Amino acid sequence: MSSYTPKLHHYAIAENDTLTTNPPDTDPSPTTTASPPTSQIAAWAQLVRIPNVFTVLADVSAAFLLVHQGPTPIERFILIVLAGVALYWAGMILNDVFDVEKDRKERPTRPIPAGLVSLGHARTAGWILLLTGVVIAAAAGRIPSDGAPITWLPAFTAFALAVMIIGYDGPLKKTPLAPVAMGGCRVLSFLLGASPFFAIEAGSPLFEKYLFGIALGFGVYIMGITTMARREAEGGHSSNLQIGLVVTALGAVMLAFAPQLKANQMGWAVATSGVFPMMIGAISFPVILRGFRAVRDPTPVKIQTTIRIGIFTIIPLAASFGFLGAGPWWGLALFGLTMPSLYFSLRFRVT
Repeated sequence: MSSYTPKLHHYAIAENDTLTTNPPDTDPSPTTTASPPTSQIAAWAQLVRIPNVFTVLADVSAAFLLVHQGPTPIERFILIVLAGVALYWAGMILNDVFDVEKDRKERPTRPIPAGLVSLGHARTAGWILLLTGVVIAAAAGRIPSDGAPITWLPAFTAFALAVMIIGYDGPLKKTPLAPVAMGGCRVLSFLLGASPFFAIEAGSPLFEKYLFGIALGFGVYIMGITTMARREAEGGHSSNLQIGLVVTALGAVMLAFAPQLKANQMGWAVATSGVFPMMIGAISFPVILRGFRAVRDPTPVKIQTTIRIGIFTIIPLAASFGFLGAGPWWGLALFGLTMPSLYFSLRFRVT
């Protein structure tokens, strides 16, 4: 989770989950027309990209629900979701900490350069949240529970995610590896949700094959969105748009068919060979369609709209896996996260 989102959104987008070339704040989407934050609380909400955190709530929860077919043991469920949120917020904050000098020149209204949040407080909060996320994840694997092993896998997964977040926010953001790092954050975010149910055993895979397939699907999808976003401010024809669109579509295909890698699908709510791929296809279609339109007419508005929709589509995609594992009510609950996400996107920038 991004962090999982760069300057245009951060992991994966998260996340958070998109990348830009650090242009001035000219995004015409509804999120950029909101007034700059005028209070400390609003400034911190903007700093952590509050609308985007619901994508992390969705994918971490979906992985947990898919593996255990419900939110039990509830203690592990709550802790692993909190760990995902802490790591995502850490990535959002540290993203702005690393970019503070550029933001002072090009984005003076952001919370840190505007003086609404001090650089020292932001740096401290970011590193504390990063450490807190790893500690909470470790606790999620150590709470005794019937049917779930005592495991350090959540701690190792969270640590790997923290390293990927630092790598993206720091040295990788301005390199060709940035989309890969962003996708890696989303891969680890999903695996974090599944990690409380798997022990670390010599000679055994850490995660089942289908979980790796789903996680890679999310990662490839975000990698494509991130690639398309590389020229979102300038617009114009670019190979990044075509490549990003193809990669995004590939990620959606992987998400549609990865559950079929599981040998025993007893207890799942829908057939993975028919209904489920159609569900993923229906959810992904608007993103692919808008991406195709952006490739044909690459204006900044069309590219930015595609990226924004692509980011928020993470929630219904994750809800599909919650539905698959735990049934329609949990799928609907995760899908409901789109409402607060869209509401907050009208008040705070998603980038």
